[in-house]
Amino acid sequence: MEPIHFLKRPRGFTLIEMLVVLAIIVIITGIALVGQTSFNRSLILTDTAYNIGLSIREAQSYGLSTRIFSGIQNAGYGVRFSRITPSEYITFSDILPAAPGTYSVRCPGHDDRSATSPEARPGNCYYSDPSELLRTYTFSRGFYISNFCGITSGGTNICSSSTLSNMDIVFLRPNTETIITGNNATQSFVRATITVMAPDNQASRCINVTALGAISVSLTCP
Repeated sequence: MEPIHFLKRPRGFTLIEMLVVLAIIVIITGIALVGQTSFNRSLILTDTAYNIGLSIREAQSYGLSTRIFSGIQNAGYGVRFSRITPSEYITFSDILPAAPGTYSVRCPGHDDRSATSPEARPGNCYYSDPSELLRTYTFSRGFYISNFCGITSGGTNICSSSTLSNMDIVFLRPNTETIITGNNATQSFVRATITVMAPDNQASRCINVTALGAISVSLTCP
């Protein structure tokens, strides 16, 4: 006589087991979302910093070429950063002041040619009038410029967090050097750093510009 086998009913998940599994899923999903958000923020922040660098490079290209702006040729081109408007910056053509027909030399230390020379330029090496405006760039998603600094030839660091209200980075043909000035060209620098910050103030990128025309992006400002 064969033994009798009793069939066992399949055992299902208990309520506690289901809650544990759900808790694990929620935790893993949360970690993934936080990581994705942080990764996306980092990408956008880096992209924003490179866009600023490209704007400076564009001004450099315009300034070293013969691009005409408002009927004036061979003017300098630059980028202005202002403490008043941290969520934007502008590019401009340095066309003022200018005398019709004969442009006066108005960038001391950077252009000492005669005012009657064919190579004489208009401008004063900083943004001085809305008629010079080329383009306004406005940051989105809460990104902003938290600080910008100019380093003097003596090594002094002057920043927007203290006494620097504005900073202009100008390129003037045929000079290969970068003209970096602050507070409406009353201060002269050999290097500039611009810090762009994420909305949560937890991450930043730095744009570096040297007097030799080198433009780079780094994780932190020196």
